Amino acid sequence: MGGETLLASKWDAGVDVVRFLWVGLFSSLPAWARYTVLALFGLTLVYGFVSWLRSRSSSAPEAEGAEETDETLQRDETRVR
Repeated sequence: MGGETLLASKWDAGVDVVRFLWVGLFSSLPAWARYTVLALFGLTLVYGFVSWLRSRSSSAPEAEGAEETDETLQRDETRVR
């Protein structure tokens, strides 16, 4: 390879997604194959959305009452080694 490295850009991923959808929507594939391609794309979107919701809800602050009882708070006057 001569030591040269070519990295893919974000645009390459976008082109691949468009190609994938083009095959699913406008190709001459049988109906079952087109529906499979579209279902895979839809499931990918749903999985990404659910993952985003999970990460967002896990970083949400807890209720004020539960926060004091569950966590050990370190005060400024406490000596730490």
